[in-house]
Amino acid sequence: MLRFPDCHEQDETLSQPAHRLKVRAALRDGPSTRRRILMAALKAFARHGFDGVSLRTIAVEAGVNHQLIAHHFGSKQDLWDAALEARQEDFQEFHQALSITGDSSDPRDQFRSCVKTIIKFTLASPDIPCIHYHEALINRSARKNSDRYQRLLEDRIARYRTQIQRLLTQAMEAGIIAQVPIDDFFFVFQGAVLHRIIVAKESEHFAGVPIEEVVDAHTDAIVGSFAR
Repeated sequence: MLRFPDCHEQDETLSQPAHRLKVRAALRDGPSTRRRILMAALKAFARHGFDGVSLRTIAVEAGVNHQLIAHHFGSKQDLWDAALEARQEDFQEFHQALSITGDSSDPRDQFRSCVKTIIKFTLASPDIPCIHYHEALINRSARKNSDRYQRLLEDRIARYRTQIQRLLTQAMEAGIIAQVPIDDFFFVFQGAVLHRIIVAKESEHFAGVPIEEVVDAHTDAIVGSFAR
């Protein structure tokens, strides 16, 4: 018989037999259920921050019973870690596309293609920058970073930062953008790429078109601003 950790919460909408049947059915659908929980968790953490959501909230978003989340992941912190790791797997193909090669194609065109890839990936996965911003704001006035934010910086953001800095270094070496301190330019570049996507509703209000329809214009604005 399956046993689940005590979540200190009870599902009041189901009788115990019905509740057990629902949980068992979800367990039989293991991989897809797990993925659905992870994606729901990412959306919830991005929208409300870690402290603004409960396992019950995420369960409702995922369409599962909250005890199923406890079975798969344990605590909310464990779910947060697993959700970010799942998104990191999605980054692998994205990272491979960010490179200016030495082939015969125009390096500026390659740089533009890389910038567009970053924008499109961020549009498809806006949860990571939003989660990052939530944690950064919470930790801004603290004397030291929380353990959760420190892990986010070291395990997730550092990998992304390394990849973007490599791209920018290649662009500088190819003469596409000016030679400037890479640590400083990283934040300027990131602000240019991410801000419009994070404030998508503001962009849509003033531009009058969905954020997905401004990818080319946004790409051209960034490349035109930085490329020589």
